[in-house]
Amino acid sequence: MKLRDHKQLSSGKAIRRCPTPAIPLAIPLEQGRSRALPCVKPGERVLKGQVIGIGDGRNLWVHASTSGIVQSIGPAAVADRNTPAESVFIAADGKDEWIERQSLAAPRTVTELARYAMRMGLAGLGGAGFPTGLKLAGAERTDFLLINGAECEPFLTCDDALMRERADTIIQAADFLAALLGAGRTLIGVEGNKPEAIAALKSAIARAGSDVRVKRIPERYPAGGQPMLVRALCGRRLRPGQLPGNVGVQVLNVASLHALGRAVFAGEPLISRIVTLTGSCSHPGNVEVPIGLPVTQLAGIAGAVSQDIHVGGPMMGRALDAPEAVVSKTTSCLIYGAATWLPRPEPAGDCIRCNRCVDVCPMALQPMSLYTAAREKQMKTLKMMNLDACIECGACSLSCPARLPLRDSFRESKRELRQ
Repeated sequence: MKLRDHKQLSSGKAIRRCPTPAIPLAIPLEQGRSRALPCVKPGERVLKGQVIGIGDGRNLWVHASTSGIVQSIGPAAVADRNTPAESVFIAADGKDEWIERQSLAAPRTVTELARYAMRMGLAGLGGAGFPTGLKLAGAERTDFLLINGAECEPFLTCDDALMRERADTIIQAADFLAALLGAGRTLIGVEGNKPEAIAALKSAIARAGSDVRVKRIPERYPAGGQPMLVRALCGRRLRPGQLPGNVGVQVLNVASLHALGRAVFAGEPLISRIVTLTGSCSHPGNVEVPIGLPVTQLAGIAGAVSQDIHVGGPMMGRALDAPEAVVSKTTSCLIYGAATWLPRPEPAGDCIRCNRCVDVCPMALQPMSLYTAAREKQMKTLKMMNLDACIECGACSLSCPARLPLRDSFRESKRELRQ
C-alpha cells in the first residue's frame, strides 16, 4: 500500500537528548512476555545502568535508566501496553551517575553473546520487543544477516535519524555480529525515501572497509515487515510457523543492532531509546529518552499542548489511555493531536464481501474469515487458518469500507491463543 507518510514533520533534525531526569521514573520489569524479578529494595540508592531486575534464561534483565533512590515497587501504566506493568519507581537525583562500564571481551560463540544480550536487557526496538538474546540463540544456521532499516510506517523517523547520525556503530556492530554468526552476506534494507541515511551508511561502510551492502526497498507499506523483507532481499519464503532463522536468515532492526553495539563495545545496557515526537507540536523531532520517563515530560520538549496522543505509528500503534504512562523499550513514536492527523474511528458496518482485505494482506491470509472466527471465539479454527502468521500491520482494517476492526480483533485473539 502507498500511504502518505508525514515523515517530513520530524525528519532532518538532529537527535536531541532528554534533559537529565529530576523526577520519579517508573521502570517496567515486564517487556512483552518477559518478566524480571526486582533485586533492589525501597530506600536503596542505584546508579545509572545498575541491574534492578533479574531474569531467568528466557527473561530480560532490567537496569536503572538514571541514578537515584528506589521509592517503591508496584504497577505502573506503560505507554504501549493495555495493562499496567510491575515497575521499579526511582526518585531521580538529577546526577545521572553511571555504574562502572566494561566492554564485552570477545565472545567465542553465539550462545555466549546471546546470554550477554539477555543480561544487558536487549530487546527488539522495531516492534514487539522480543528479546535479542532469544532471537540469536534460536538461529540454526546463518546465510544472511539482514538489518531492517525500512521504517515503513507513517510518521516514524527514529530509525532514519539513528542511521543518519550513528551509522559507524551500526556498521561496526553488523560486522561483529556477522563474523560471529558466520553469515555469508550482510544486507541493510532501507526505503528509498531516506537518502541521507543511505548515504551515511555507505560512508560508514567505506570507512570500515566493510562488506555490508545497503539495499533500497520500495516505499510501500508494509515493505519492512519481516516476512516481506526476507523474501525481497534474500529470496526466501517463510512458511506459516517459520521464523527467519529456520531458513538461514537472521533479522535485526537497525536500532536493535545499534543497542547491541553499544552493549558490546561500551558496556551499556538498554536503558534509553529514540522516540519520534510529531503531529501537532511546535518542536517535532527525535529525542533520546530514558526508559521509565513519564510521557507527560515529553510534551514540553515537543512543544505540544494536546492530551490527545497516539503511541506508535498510525497502522500498528494505539491511543494513549493513561496520561501518566511511561516510555518503554518499544515506545517508538508519540503523535500529538491524533484526531487531527489520523482517521476518525467510524461505526462498523456489515461486510460487503469486496475482498479488499484479502487483496492487501501481505501474508496471504483470509481476514474476513478470520474475523468471523475471532468474533465467535473459534480458537481451533483460528489456529488452522494460521492467525499467528498475522503481523498486525493493519492494512486490512485501513482498506475495509465497512470499517470493521479487523486488526484489533486479530491482536486480541492472538493474545488469547497465547494464554
